[in-house]
Amino acid sequence: MASSSTYNSSTISKKIKSKSKLDFANPCDCGYPSRIWISTTKDNPGKEFRVCPNSTDNPKIKCKFWEWVNEEDIVNKKKKDEVGAQSCEVRAQSCEVRIAIMDHDFNIYKKKTDEEFDKIIRKISSLKIYVIVLFMLFVVSLLRA
Repeated sequence: MASSSTYNSSTISKKIKSKSKLDFANPCDCGYPSRIWISTTKDNPGKEFRVCPNSTDNPKIKCKFWEWVNEEDIVNKKKKDEVGAQSCEVRAQSCEVRIAIMDHDFNIYKKKTDEEFDKIIRKISSLKIYVIVLFMLFVVSLLRA
């Protein structure tokens, strides 16, 4: 394995971003969210473990935090994810119902508004006729005078 001195900080950061994930629920001893990595050793291939992000981001800081991710943690996370997905599904259905109700209400109000608008347009048309008749009577009265 290459020593940490052969890697510059940008190489380490790129590796961290692509191969690890933050675990906010299980902070390290420094108080930072731990990073979850996947083991590539012969004894524990594919097994997840947590480490302090300082130990990978800044090799000068030596936090000793390290632990395996328990199977129970993985099962609980999957359950939380499933519950979260169900919750999202319920919220989405609830939103769809609310949207359908709002759409229905909107259509009712639009119909009422359109009817009122038509009434106003008819009144304006009849008032135009009155104005034209009055204007003609005014012009005729001016011509007679």
